[in-house]
Formats: sequence, C-alpha cells, structure tokens
Amino acid sequence: MCSTKREIPIFFATDDNYAPFLAVAINSMLDNASKEYFYKIFVLTTDLDEKLKNQILIEKTENSSIEFVSLKDELDKMSEIFHLRDYYSKETYYRFFIAKLFPQYDKILYLDCDIIVLGDVSKLYNTDISDKYVAAAPEEVMAVVNTFGEYVEKTLDIQRDKYFNAGILLINAKKFRENNIEQQFVDLSKEYVFALTQDQDYLNVICKNNIKYLDLGWNKTSFENPAFTDELKIIHYKIHHKPWHYTGIKYEEHFWKYAEKTKFSDILKQMLSSYSDEEKKRDEIMYQKMLDLAIKDSNDPNNYKNSMDRLNSK
Repeated sequence: MCSTKREIPIFFATDDNYAPFLAVAINSMLDNASKEYFYKIFVLTTDLDEKLKNQILIEKTENSSIEFVSLKDELDKMSEIFHLRDYYSKETYYRFFIAKLFPQYDKILYLDCDIIVLGDVSKLYNTDISDKYVAAAPEEVMAVVNTFGEYVEKTLDIQRDKYFNAGILLINAKKFRENNIEQQFVDLSKEYVFALTQDQDYLNVICKNNIKYLDLGWNKTSFENPAFTDELKIIHYKIHHKPWHYTGIKYEEHFWKYAEKTKFSDILKQMLSSYSDEEKKRDEIMYQKMLDLAIKDSNDPNNYKNSMDRLNSK
C-alpha cells in the first residue's frame, strides 16, 4: 500500500521516560494526517525497553510504519561534547545527525514527543524550504517571558522574534549535508557552552538567516498569549506546562483525548495523580534556575555575542 503513496519521513527521539508521550504524539499525528501519504516514522533512541517499543508499535496504521533506530554507538563517540542540564538528555541532540545518518532523504520532519498534533503534518512537510536550512515557528516563550527574550538577544545575538523552537523542525537535509551542519555544531560546542536551551541555541546560531518561519499554530505552547490568532495545529507542552503533572493546563483536553487511545493511558493518569507537592516545588526551583541562568549568561562578558563582537571589531 505504501508503494503507491508519497513517503513522508518523520523523526522522533526518546528514552524510556518519554515513551508514553511519544505514543500519544504519534496517535494524534496519524489521526489528523492526510491519508494520501505514507508516514515513515523513525524513533531515534539509545536503549529503549522492548516492552515500551511494543506498546508504541500499536500506534502504527495502514499508511504508516514505525522503526526504532539506535544511535548509541554514534552518540558514545561524541559523548564528551554534550552539555546536559536538568531534564535534558543526550537524545535531544539527535536532530543534528539525522541528515548524515539518513542520506536517502533530502527533507525530513523532526518532532518532539511532548506534543499533540491537531493539523495535517503533510501540509507542514510540503512547505518549500529549498533555499533554507530549516522551517520552524518562533519560540513563544522568548516572546512572552522578557528575561528569556533578553537572553537570546544579549547572548546569542538573535532578535527574540527570530529565535525558533527546534521541537517542531522541518529540516533541509540536503543543505545540512552540503554545509556540514553536524560538524559546525561539533566545532561550536567545543568553543561555547549554551547552557539554557542547549541544542536549540546551537541550531539557532548555526541556522541564523537560513530559516523559514512557520506560523505559531504549528508550535503553540500552553502559555497564555493574547497575540495568538493562528489556527491551532500543534500543541507543545513545555517547561512545567504539562497536563500529565498539573491540572488546569491550557489545551489539556487535547492531550487527554489522545492519551485515552493509547496503552499508556493508565500510566499517564497515575503520573498526574501521584505528582507530589515536592515535585511541584522542584519545578518552581528549576524554572527560577532557568531565569537566573538566562540573566547570568546575558551579563557574561565572555558569552557568545560579546566574544563575537570583540572578534569582529579587530
């Protein structure tokens, strides 16, 4: 059946902890995707539990496939360059290596696990990025939280409305290979540590001026944003705005609608009911640490922007 349909390659990256959210994301995506395409889903991981794999495979439909790809050996070779903090795992860096590891594709779609897809991803995939490195939506958090907006301007030398979120990313794999984006990342990571949003910061610096901006509807957070008027196509549950930890989260009804359809429904409900006051307090502390880190890096005389300014003034 797939041979008669155009193939759309879609990549996710997960570990055991995010497997339940991956299943929900895939369920929602395939439920709303055009049936005129075949969705070839690759799940990038290191050592994903076999039971979890089988529970995710249940989400496969007639016009999709799900394949698990271990990048353990590749990542182990480069483990010294990964800058990890808090809930970040090395899986978050996988998107840098997809183009090289999958040379059969000139364009690929990368999606985070903590999303619900309400729109048709084939429309997103068919976006023309022939002259750009990536297509992505502006990072809403930088727009609504001034401290983070100042961080990208003072640390990365990127205007806050031009800083994109890398959780929903249409990648021009052909241009990634031609311009050796993977090596650019390796080189840059050896020179500068971007500690706030890590891989996303590196992508924004490397892809600057080579970005096609999507409307925010393709990557809407649950943050309140009166300026948002686009059609809601992808919801991204970021930072502590997670319906599996808190009630009253904006757009939570969409998450639970699709969670109910997966084998992880009971586990996710248990996550919500058992999330303790201590864990919620930890979230508050983590968020404050992020704000403090943004302020610290913004004022660091040796941050990326200030270092580049000195270099360019010579």
